[in-house]
Amino acid sequence: METRVVKRLTIREKVGMLFSMGAPSNTIDQTFHQRFDELPFGGMSIYPYNIEHKEQLLALFRDVQHFYKQKGYEHPFLMALDEEGGTLSTLDRFYPSVPGNRALGLKHNPELAYKNGKLLGSMMNACGIAIDWAPILDVNTNRKNSVIGVRSYGEDTELVSEYGAKYIQGIHEAGVAATAKHFPGHGETEADSHLGSVVCSLSEEDLFNKLIPPFERAIKAGVDAVMVSHVIYDQIPQSNGLPATMSHYWMTDILRNKLGFKGVICTDDMEMSAIKDHFPAKDIGVLAIEAGVDQLLICHSPSFQQEVFNGLVEAVETGRIQEERIDESLARLTSLKKAIQTYRKKAVPIPEHLWKEKAIELSKESLHLDRDPKKLLPLKKDLSYALILPNLEALTPADSTEGKRVTLENKLVDLQVETFSLSLRPTNQEIDQIVKKVDAKDVVIIGTVNAHLFHEQQTLLHRLHHKDCIVLVLRDPYDLDVIPNEQTVMLICSTGDSSMEAFSLRYS
Repeated sequence: METRVVKRLTIREKVGMLFSMGAPSNTIDQTFHQRFDELPFGGMSIYPYNIEHKEQLLALFRDVQHFYKQKGYEHPFLMALDEEGGTLSTLDRFYPSVPGNRALGLKHNPELAYKNGKLLGSMMNACGIAIDWAPILDVNTNRKNSVIGVRSYGEDTELVSEYGAKYIQGIHEAGVAATAKHFPGHGETEADSHLGSVVCSLSEEDLFNKLIPPFERAIKAGVDAVMVSHVIYDQIPQSNGLPATMSHYWMTDILRNKLGFKGVICTDDMEMSAIKDHFPAKDIGVLAIEAGVDQLLICHSPSFQQEVFNGLVEAVETGRIQEERIDESLARLTSLKKAIQTYRKKAVPIPEHLWKEKAIELSKESLHLDRDPKKLLPLKKDLSYALILPNLEALTPADSTEGKRVTLENKLVDLQVETFSLSLRPTNQEIDQIVKKVDAKDVVIIGTVNAHLFHEQQTLLHRLHHKDCIVLVLRDPYDLDVIPNEQTVMLICSTGDSSMEAFSLRYS
């Protein structure tokens, strides 16, 4: 937003510009108009529940921009999406799926992240999305991490740094802005900040040597925004026991002053329990802005959004927060909008008719055969196969796989395959039944989803010791630790349709 536009806004309108909210409704209807009158939000993020079908979503994007322009705002409305590929993907409901970060990280080839950013960015550009809440730059140093896990490129700081920079390059070339998350790092934690308070007890030295370098590299690569975590870093006394989102030390002293980041600092969703359950709603926005945040993400509840907004407006009107401080954040958001316009003008997105081909090509490159001691691959037409596939569940709120199917059975139509489904935590009775059903088959193909955490899946793998068995690791690669040595192991680390197609094309 240009200076002359900022100066004509009221305090309510200025404060509203700092809010990126979940869509009030799936069309520009009376509810949408009413919410904007109550809280004149400056950005909007799309979630799976906003999507009925492709045409509806594209109409929403188009109509929002028109609505915003009619309100007198001169720059594009900040439409954003949580699009990481893999387990947190929105567009795969009607566009080709792409492998998640962990699948790409296995190959130690950062060019795969560039290709991924370019492909996902091309899809978002076609929709009118301005910002991707990605790449995720958390170094997954804790194998029991419940919310990052497979969303991370891996455990190596340098690898995550290089992959993140390449993703940023790719998505910029497609015409979309990038967001590095979750600063200063969520990969060491075990708890999920969606569900409650999360504490990271790494030392200052470990934080700066292991978790923060990917964000430094992203800043050098020109990342547009940095999303901060709701994690409390209890070994850092300067943070005063506050989540990073509300810590002046992390936002201003480190990210702004030490690392020299000049772009937009945004929060993770402020409705996550790590924040909402521990701070009064009227204080949440105030504390975040005082810490140095520019944009507040509040993605679900209108009443909560309104309380946070009202509290921040009151803080400005009473002088607790100076209006000039709000203007500083508005200036950064204006710079972001101008950058987006530049990206769009220079963009060379991948044409839509090539998306599926590129997605399958990327998926092929991400496949990693760890071992095949009995030479069970490629699959053979003269053998009979039992295919055991998991019923997918959302293992965290940041997981869009629930209700989706693993479509491998549809790709193996030229083989003798009988398919069985199984829960992620099968009972002893279910295990007994499945072992009996597959006994007559020559080979068992089984997909695991975090078997290193779900011991019931380990039990099934060991019960199949007498069978020739191909294990497809469909999520975290740590399942390698619990799979019997005599079994073939293929690391796919993705359940998307493109990954299933890639496996079929390469091995059947």
